[in-house]
Amino acid sequence: MAKVKIKGLDQLEKKLRALPEVIDRAARRTIHEETNEAAQDLRRGAPVLSGDLRRSIQAEIAKKGLAGIAAVTAKHATYVIHGTSKQDANDFVTPVIARVRRRFPDRLVAEVKAELRKVT
Repeated sequence: MAKVKIKGLDQLEKKLRALPEVIDRAARRTIHEETNEAAQDLRRGAPVLSGDLRRSIQAEIAKKGLAGIAAVTAKHATYVIHGTSKQDANDFVTPVIARVRRRFPDRLVAEVKAELRKVT
């Protein structure tokens, strides 16, 4: 039986084989960027009295798996965010979560496309 050579098929096969690595690389870069940007957004939105709240904001990227966390670690953060009987709530976290949810999918798609263009 004769083999039929289809133009571009080798290129497509190469890209398909590289797809898992491309997606993983793009996802890791996107998670790293998004986690750091979320931490910056939290710092910009955090109220400043002594600066402890703002300084407590940390960004952590998981060494295994695909995860990143931007967290407010000050002990009094929950009282600032949810308020107390003497202080109104200042929820500066929820708007950041909403922004991350909006921008992450587009950012991930753009990163995957950029990685795929590198595969020749």
